[in-house]
Amino acid sequence: MPVAACKLLTYKGQYSTCHIKVPDVDTKLTAVKIDGRYYSLFRRFSDAASAMKALNKLAQNGDELALTRQDNGSFMIWALESEAQEFKGPRQPGRRWPTRGPATCLMLGDAHQYHQCYVQVPDLALPMVAIHHNNRFYSVYQPGLEAINALDLATQLTGRGNDSAIASTEKGFAVCLWEPEAIPNPPDQVSS
Repeated sequence: MPVAACKLLTYKGQYSTCHIKVPDVDTKLTAVKIDGRYYSLFRRFSDAASAMKALNKLAQNGDELALTRQDNGSFMIWALESEAQEFKGPRQPGRRWPTRGPATCLMLGDAHQYHQCYVQVPDLALPMVAIHHNNRFYSVYQPGLEAINALDLATQLTGRGNDSAIASTEKGFAVCLWEPEAIPNPPDQVSS
């Protein structure tokens, strides 16, 4: 089952707004530019839970996504447009600051997309609870969160450069951090 890879954008320095043209649409599209790639506006959502549902549904198509939060508390989902070209209209472009997007956050909306395990990391003596997805281990940083709290926490972590995941669980959402040096504990407990 595909997983949504999502950029959680928190401030204007992580992206710039623009208009783009894509081959299969006749009109220009509202977009954001992140790390030299264009994402068109998919839809606005009034709350975090609705946005999380949409992100997980879009994952079924294998879309690469971005999420911005507006001042009024709404969320906007943007989808990567791999064949986009920036629209150059009659207006002179304003000052463009260099942008750098945050690390990626995986949206694991279904328990079949991961499995829970224990891992050992070099800097801790005791094993820790983690999830295993696509041959990567993510330690459970904070479980049992509501959608809005999970998005807020993951946004802070990805903004600091930490690859993370938000996993849907029976008790809400768990925010998890990628542990590149983790090994399963016991070692034979995880199968690829």
